[in-house]
Amino acid sequence: MTPQMARPASHLRPVGGGPGDGMRGPDAFRGDPGGDPRGRPYQPPGAQAYAPLGGHRPNPAASAGDHELPRFTMTVNGGLRAPGAVGSPAMLKGLTPELNGLLREAFTPTRPKQQLNSLFIGRTDTLKRIISAIEEERAHVILFGDRGRGKTSVANAIEKIAGQAGYLSLKLTCSAELSFEDIFRHFLKKIPSTYYRSGIDNPFASRRSFTSFNELLPEGGFSVTELNEVLSGIHATHVLLILDEYDRVTDEDFRNKLAELFKNLTDSSIPVTLLVVGVAENLDQLLGKHPSIQRSLVPVHLPLMTDVEISRLINAGAENAGITFAPDVVDRICEFVRGLPYYAQLLGLHAARSAVSRGATQVEREDLAYAVTRCLQEAERGIVDSYARALAAERRAELEDVLLGCALCPADSYGTFDPKDLAGPNGAEPSREALEILERLCREDYGGILAPVVEPGWTRYRFRNQMMRQYVLMRQAHERGQI
Repeated sequence: MTPQMARPASHLRPVGGGPGDGMRGPDAFRGDPGGDPRGRPYQPPGAQAYAPLGGHRPNPAASAGDHELPRFTMTVNGGLRAPGAVGSPAMLKGLTPELNGLLREAFTPTRPKQQLNSLFIGRTDTLKRIISAIEEERAHVILFGDRGRGKTSVANAIEKIAGQAGYLSLKLTCSAELSFEDIFRHFLKKIPSTYYRSGIDNPFASRRSFTSFNELLPEGGFSVTELNEVLSGIHATHVLLILDEYDRVTDEDFRNKLAELFKNLTDSSIPVTLLVVGVAENLDQLLGKHPSIQRSLVPVHLPLMTDVEISRLINAGAENAGITFAPDVVDRICEFVRGLPYYAQLLGLHAARSAVSRGATQVEREDLAYAVTRCLQEAERGIVDSYARALAAERRAELEDVLLGCALCPADSYGTFDPKDLAGPNGAEPSREALEILERLCREDYGGILAPVVEPGWTRYRFRNQMMRQYVLMRQAHERGQI
């Protein structure tokens, strides 16, 4: 191992990080050894006691424009929408019996944001891109990215924003049990007959009365062409259909039918737009290979949040609950979560609860230590098992160093990092031993933690499960006494 890869963790400082990539600077694991102030039970093999945080580094201030949610500029009927901000709940000050409920509303790691209020933070560029695709380009949208990035929260925001502009926005969470017919019958049941365009050229004009568009479909199964004909009867609105968690769909026939529907809706200029949301590294993983529909789609990859957005997320939740987070605690959360809102919400929730339980109104470093412990206890079984397999070998210390170095490396919006960034500040090439360990960590018998990204003349890497990065950072900080 090179000197840069030796313990302690402070020698594993990646180079090349910058604002906006979700990475922190070289002081990511600076801290002094210390005792566990809370005496919490989690102590993995070789674990050390908790330690105080490092020095505080102020966050850059967010510009005032970042707080303004983007809006559709035109209503469906062609009129300009009236200006006005979405209201936010009154801020409650002080500790109350309802504080736990407020914390649950402020920090939502297990469920997406449902409302457009002061707790919906960031994603301005993503919202603008989706709105532009729907409103100006009349294109269907695919929103994709790794787990924990807040895709469903973004989809919920689009549903609300589109509704404010007069769109009929309908959302459904997919599952492997639902067929293509099940999902679109569900949608059509929610489109009332008041939006039906009747006329002598319409094959359904002779029907006397019906309640919803579902009644226009034939009994039993139906073809994509028949669905397209029914949707062509929509009048006086624009329908936005949101299919969330589309990665759950495994039926190839479903995917083929959806691809055909994309093309038919576009070719027919029908006022129906599809927003498909799912976990994926690329478009092909969600939709398969259908080159003919590429022109009908706008792919939108959801990036990691910036440190400024993560800081705002934590502080907005704290303000909603009438408490505060010490600035150095916010900084440390940013270092741990690397732009992933799921872990920011989870650390924020547990740390806030810890502070409240000891009668404090400010979250301090001891509360963050407790929150890290809880996150490690609640980590997915697959992540814990992969981590254990990766380190269940000789030279464990070297394996830990390289694994931590990978977690500290600056990464692009897809989570891919360059092994050259494992080098120290002098820019030396990573050692042959370090590169061998990287290859080993890609093997299933070593947990399959990493996945190679092969490029001409060089190989980069990414964590196979992107949440492994945050687990490694918290686990290693805990075990090295550097929280």
